[in-house]
Amino acid sequence: MAYNPSETGNYYILGDSQAEAVHLIEQDRNFTKSMRGLLPEQPEQEIARLHDVLDLGCGPGGWVLELAQAYPHLQVTGLDISQAMIAYARLQAQAGGLDNAHFTVSNITTLPLPFPEASFDLVNARHIEEVIPAASFPALVQEMVRITRPGGTIRITGSEWGVTTSAAYEQLMTLLLQAARRAELDLSADGRNLGVAPWLRRFLHDAGCVNIQERASALDFSAGAEQQLSGYRDLTIAFALMQPFLTGVGVTTQDDFEQLYQQLTLEMSEEHFCGLVYTLTVWGQKPQAR
Repeated sequence: MAYNPSETGNYYILGDSQAEAVHLIEQDRNFTKSMRGLLPEQPEQEIARLHDVLDLGCGPGGWVLELAQAYPHLQVTGLDISQAMIAYARLQAQAGGLDNAHFTVSNITTLPLPFPEASFDLVNARHIEEVIPAASFPALVQEMVRITRPGGTIRITGSEWGVTTSAAYEQLMTLLLQAARRAELDLSADGRNLGVAPWLRRFLHDAGCVNIQERASALDFSAGAEQQLSGYRDLTIAFALMQPFLTGVGVTTQDDFEQLYQQLTLEMSEEHFCGLVYTLTVWGQKPQAR
Protein backbone atom coordinates (compact mmCIF):
# COMPACT_ATOMS: atom_id res chain seq x y z
CA MET A 1 0.00 0.00 0.00
CA ALA A 2 1.17 3.55 -0.78
CA TYR A 3 2.22 5.84 2.07
CA ASN A 4 -0.05 8.88 1.72
CA PRO A 5 -1.03 10.39 5.10
CA SER A 6 -2.23 13.61 3.47
CA GLU A 7 -5.17 11.63 2.07
CA THR A 8 -5.65 8.92 4.70
CA GLY A 9 -4.72 10.75 7.89
CA ASN A 10 -2.73 7.62 8.78
CA TYR A 11 0.98 8.23 9.39
CA TYR A 12 1.78 4.64 10.30
CA ILE A 13 4.81 3.65 8.25
CA LEU A 14 3.98 -0.07 7.94
CA GLY A 15 0.54 0.45 6.42
CA ASP A 16 -2.82 -1.20 7.03
CA SER A 17 -3.04 -4.79 5.81
CA GLN A 18 -3.63 -8.36 6.96
CA ALA A 19 0.12 -8.92 6.94
CA GLU A 20 0.57 -5.96 9.26
CA ALA A 21 -2.10 -7.31 11.62
CA VAL A 22 -0.13 -10.57 11.85
CA HIS A 23 3.07 -8.61 12.44
CA LEU A 24 1.52 -6.48 15.18
CA ILE A 25 0.18 -9.53 17.02
CA GLU A 26 3.67 -11.05 16.99
CA GLN A 27 5.23 -7.75 18.00
CA ASP A 28 2.86 -7.32 20.95
CA ARG A 29 3.76 -10.78 22.25
CA ASN A 30 7.47 -10.18 21.74
CA PHE A 31 7.54 -6.88 23.61
CA THR A 32 5.30 -8.13 26.40
CA LYS A 33 7.66 -11.07 26.90
CA SER A 34 10.84 -8.99 26.76
CA MET A 35 9.30 -6.41 29.11
CA ARG A 36 8.36 -9.24 31.52
CA GLY A 37 4.63 -8.66 31.49
CA LEU A 38 1.69 -6.54 30.40
CA LEU A 39 2.13 -3.99 33.20
CA PRO A 40 5.36 -5.23 34.78
CA GLU A 41 6.17 -1.98 36.56
CA GLN A 42 2.75 -1.75 38.24
CA PRO A 43 2.37 -3.60 41.58
CA GLU A 44 -0.45 -6.12 41.67
CA GLN A 45 -2.22 -4.15 44.38
CA GLU A 46 -2.25 -1.12 42.07
CA ILE A 47 -3.65 -3.16 39.17
CA ALA A 48 -6.35 -4.50 41.51
CA ARG A 49 -7.50 -0.91 42.11
CA LEU A 50 -7.84 -0.15 38.39
CA HIS A 51 -11.18 -0.40 36.63
CA ASP A 52 -11.05 1.40 33.25
CA VAL A 53 -7.98 1.16 31.00
CA LEU A 54 -7.40 2.67 27.53
CA ASP A 55 -4.80 1.64 24.95
CA LEU A 56 -4.08 4.17 22.19
CA GLY A 57 -2.99 2.91 18.77
CA CYS A 58 -4.04 -0.61 19.74
CA GLY A 59 -3.76 -2.15 16.24
CA PRO A 60 -5.39 -5.62 16.19
CA GLY A 61 -5.82 -5.43 19.96
CA GLY A 62 -3.14 -7.79 21.22
CA TRP A 63 -2.28 -5.92 24.43
CA VAL A 64 -5.94 -5.11 25.15
CA LEU A 65 -7.08 -8.71 24.71
CA GLU A 66 -4.28 -10.12 26.86
CA LEU A 67 -4.91 -7.57 29.61
CA ALA A 68 -8.66 -8.20 29.56
CA GLN A 69 -8.08 -11.95 29.83
CA ALA A 70 -5.47 -11.69 32.58
CA TYR A 71 -7.53 -9.25 34.69
CA PRO A 72 -11.27 -9.92 34.32
CA HIS A 73 -12.13 -7.08 36.71
CA LEU A 74 -10.82 -4.53 34.21
CA GLN A 75 -12.77 -2.83 31.45
CA VAL A 76 -10.15 -2.40 28.71
CA THR A 77 -10.70 -0.22 25.64
CA GLY A 78 -8.54 -0.12 22.53
CA LEU A 79 -8.54 2.73 20.02
CA ASP A 80 -7.05 2.67 16.53
CA ILE A 81 -7.45 4.50 13.22
CA SER A 82 -7.79 1.28 11.21
CA GLN A 83 -11.32 -0.06 10.80
CA ALA A 84 -9.89 -3.41 9.67
CA MET A 85 -7.71 -3.74 12.77
CA ILE A 86 -10.61 -2.87 15.06
CA ALA A 87 -12.93 -5.31 13.27
CA TYR A 88 -10.33 -8.06 13.79
CA ALA A 89 -9.91 -7.14 17.47
CA ARG A 90 -13.67 -7.24 18.05
CA LEU A 91 -13.90 -10.67 16.48
CA GLN A 92 -11.10 -11.92 18.71
CA ALA A 93 -12.79 -10.50 21.80
CA GLN A 94 -16.05 -12.17 20.83
CA ALA A 95 -14.36 -15.50 20.09
CA GLY A 96 -12.57 -15.39 23.43
CA GLY A 97 -15.66 -14.42 25.41
CA LEU A 98 -13.97 -11.23 26.57
CA ASP A 99 -16.93 -9.00 27.39
CA ASN A 100 -14.54 -6.63 29.16
CA ALA A 101 -12.55 -5.82 25.97
CA HIS A 102 -13.93 -2.96 23.89
CA PHE A 103 -12.69 -1.29 20.70
CA THR A 104 -13.36 1.97 18.89
CA VAL A 105 -12.14 3.59 15.68
CA SER A 106 -10.54 7.02 15.98
CA ASN A 107 -7.44 8.92 14.86
CA ILE A 108 -5.14 9.82 17.76
CA THR A 109 -3.87 12.83 15.81
CA THR A 110 -7.41 14.27 15.75
CA LEU A 111 -8.13 15.81 19.14
CA PRO A 112 -10.00 15.77 21.39
CA LEU A 113 -10.27 12.01 21.71
CA PRO A 114 -13.84 10.65 21.87
CA PHE A 115 -13.95 10.26 25.66
CA PRO A 116 -15.14 12.56 28.45
CA GLU A 117 -12.71 14.05 30.92
CA ALA A 118 -11.52 11.66 33.66
CA SER A 119 -12.77 8.47 31.96
CA PHE A 120 -9.89 6.08 32.71
CA ASP A 121 -7.71 4.93 35.58
CA LEU A 122 -4.82 4.14 33.23
CA VAL A 123 -4.13 5.41 29.71
CA ASN A 124 -1.51 3.45 27.79
CA ALA A 125 0.37 4.00 24.52
CA ARG A 126 2.93 1.47 23.31
CA HIS A 127 5.21 2.23 20.37
CA ILE A 128 3.39 5.15 18.80
CA GLU A 129 6.66 6.61 17.53
CA GLU A 130 6.45 6.65 13.73
CA VAL A 131 2.66 6.41 14.08
CA ILE A 132 2.09 10.14 14.59
CA PRO A 133 4.12 13.20 13.58
CA ALA A 134 6.71 14.20 16.15
CA ALA A 135 4.98 17.56 16.59
CA SER A 136 1.76 15.80 17.68
CA PHE A 137 3.24 14.22 20.82
CA PRO A 138 2.87 17.10 23.33
CA ALA A 139 -0.82 17.70 22.57
CA LEU A 140 -1.58 13.97 22.59
CA VAL A 141 0.07 13.44 25.97
CA GLN A 142 -1.86 16.42 27.33
CA GLU A 143 -5.04 14.79 26.01
CA MET A 144 -4.08 11.52 27.71
CA VAL A 145 -3.92 13.44 30.96
CA ARG A 146 -7.33 15.03 30.34
CA ILE A 147 -9.10 11.68 29.98
CA THR A 148 -7.31 10.15 33.00
CA ARG A 149 -8.92 10.34 36.43
CA PRO A 150 -7.12 12.29 39.17
CA GLY A 151 -4.51 9.99 40.68
CA GLY A 152 -4.60 7.77 37.58
CA THR A 153 -1.66 6.67 35.46
CA ILE A 154 -0.43 7.79 32.05
CA ARG A 155 1.97 5.23 30.57
CA ILE A 156 4.04 5.44 27.37
CA THR A 157 6.45 2.85 25.95
CA GLY A 158 8.87 3.63 23.13
CA SER A 159 11.69 1.74 21.45
CA GLU A 160 14.83 2.20 19.42
CA TRP A 161 15.13 -0.50 16.79
CA GLY A 162 18.48 -1.43 18.30
CA VAL A 163 21.88 -2.50 17.08
CA THR A 164 22.91 -5.67 15.28
CA THR A 165 25.84 -7.38 13.62
CA SER A 166 24.01 -7.36 10.26
CA ALA A 167 25.28 -4.83 7.73
CA ALA A 168 21.97 -5.01 5.85
CA TYR A 169 19.98 -4.34 9.02
CA GLU A 170 22.09 -1.29 9.78
CA GLN A 171 21.74 0.02 6.20
CA LEU A 172 17.98 -0.47 6.29
CA MET A 173 17.84 1.33 9.63
CA THR A 174 19.79 4.22 8.13
CA LEU A 175 17.22 4.42 5.34
CA LEU A 176 14.39 4.28 7.88
CA LEU A 177 15.88 7.13 9.88
CA GLN A 178 16.36 9.24 6.75
CA ALA A 179 12.76 8.57 5.72
CA ALA A 180 11.41 9.31 9.21
CA ARG A 181 13.22 12.66 9.18
CA ARG A 182 11.81 13.56 5.77
CA ALA A 183 8.31 12.62 6.94
CA GLU A 184 8.75 14.59 10.21
CA LEU A 185 8.22 11.47 12.31
CA ASP A 186 11.49 11.36 14.27
CA LEU A 187 12.26 13.06 17.56
CA SER A 188 16.06 12.95 17.36
CA ALA A 189 18.42 15.91 17.30
CA ASP A 190 20.34 14.83 14.21
CA GLY A 191 18.48 11.94 12.59
CA ARG A 192 20.82 9.21 13.86
CA ASN A 193 18.05 7.55 15.89
CA LEU A 194 14.29 7.72 16.37
CA GLY A 195 14.92 9.75 19.51
CA VAL A 196 11.70 8.97 21.38
CA ALA A 197 13.18 7.67 24.65
CA PRO A 198 14.72 10.94 25.98
CA TRP A 199 11.48 12.80 25.37
CA LEU A 200 9.01 10.56 27.20
CA ARG A 201 9.71 11.90 30.69
CA ARG A 202 9.64 15.47 29.36
CA PHE A 203 6.27 14.95 27.65
CA LEU A 204 4.72 13.65 30.88
CA HIS A 205 6.31 16.41 32.96
CA ASP A 206 5.16 19.17 30.62
CA ALA A 207 1.62 17.71 30.63
CA GLY A 208 1.51 18.10 34.41
CA CYS A 209 2.17 14.52 35.55
CA VAL A 210 3.77 13.80 38.92
CA ASN A 211 5.68 10.82 40.35
CA ILE A 212 7.22 10.10 36.94
CA GLN A 213 9.22 6.87 36.76
CA GLU A 214 11.06 4.85 34.10
CA ARG A 215 11.75 1.19 33.37
CA ALA A 216 14.08 -0.07 30.63
CA SER A 217 14.19 -3.46 28.92
CA ALA A 218 15.71 -5.09 25.86
CA LEU A 219 14.48 -7.58 23.30
CA ASP A 220 17.34 -9.93 22.40
CA PHE A 221 16.82 -11.58 19.01
CA SER A 222 20.39 -12.85 18.65
CA ALA A 223 21.15 -16.34 17.38
CA GLY A 224 20.50 -18.77 20.22
CA ALA A 225 18.44 -16.28 22.25
CA GLU A 226 15.00 -17.26 23.53
CA GLN A 227 13.31 -14.77 21.22
CA GLN A 228 15.46 -15.36 18.15
CA LEU A 229 12.79 -16.98 15.98
CA SER A 230 9.93 -14.70 16.98
CA GLY A 231 12.20 -11.67 16.66
CA TYR A 232 13.32 -12.80 13.21
CA ARG A 233 9.70 -13.18 12.05
CA ASP A 234 8.65 -9.88 13.56
CA LEU A 235 11.50 -7.80 12.14
CA THR A 236 11.67 -9.35 8.67
CA ILE A 237 7.93 -8.80 8.24
CA ALA A 238 8.30 -5.24 9.51
CA PHE A 239 11.07 -4.43 7.05
CA ALA A 240 9.10 -5.97 4.18
CA LEU A 241 6.07 -3.84 5.04
CA MET A 242 8.27 -0.76 5.32
CA GLN A 243 9.17 -0.77 1.62
CA PRO A 244 6.28 1.47 0.41
CA PHE A 245 7.21 4.07 3.03
CA LEU A 246 10.92 4.04 2.17
CA THR A 247 10.37 4.22 -1.56
CA GLY A 248 7.45 6.62 -1.20
CA VAL A 249 9.54 9.29 0.52
CA GLY A 250 12.39 8.68 -1.90
CA VAL A 251 15.25 7.32 0.21
CA THR A 252 15.67 4.15 -1.87
CA THR A 253 14.38 2.31 -4.91
CA GLN A 254 12.43 -0.93 -4.94
CA ASP A 255 15.33 -2.82 -6.56
CA ASP A 256 17.87 -1.55 -4.03
CA PHE A 257 15.49 -2.30 -1.16
CA GLU A 258 14.87 -5.87 -2.32
CA GLN A 259 18.61 -6.51 -2.58
CA LEU A 260 19.16 -5.26 0.96
CA TYR A 261 16.18 -7.23 2.23
CA GLN A 262 17.49 -10.51 0.82
CA GLN A 263 20.86 -9.80 2.43
CA LEU A 264 19.07 -9.07 5.72
CA THR A 265 17.26 -12.42 5.82
CA LEU A 266 20.54 -14.25 5.27
CA GLU A 267 22.55 -12.29 7.84
CA MET A 268 19.87 -12.60 10.53
CA SER A 269 19.99 -16.40 10.04
CA GLU A 270 23.75 -16.66 10.62
CA GLU A 271 24.89 -18.58 13.70
CA HIS A 272 26.87 -15.62 15.06
CA PHE A 273 24.17 -12.98 14.47
CA CYS A 274 23.51 -10.62 17.39
CA GLY A 275 20.70 -8.08 17.74
CA LEU A 276 18.96 -6.03 20.42
CA VAL A 277 15.96 -3.69 20.49
CA TYR A 278 15.91 -1.23 23.39
CA THR A 279 12.63 -0.29 25.10
CA LEU A 280 11.77 2.34 27.68
CA THR A 281 8.49 2.63 29.59
CA VAL A 282 7.77 5.92 31.36
CA TRP A 283 4.73 6.49 33.55
CA GLY A 284 3.38 9.19 35.79
CA GLN A 285 0.24 10.18 37.67
CA LYS A 286 -2.35 12.84 37.04
CA PRO A 287 -2.35 15.05 40.13
CA GLN A 288 -5.15 14.55 42.60
CA ALA A 289 -7.85 17.21 42.47
CA ARG A 290 -7.45 19.87 45.12
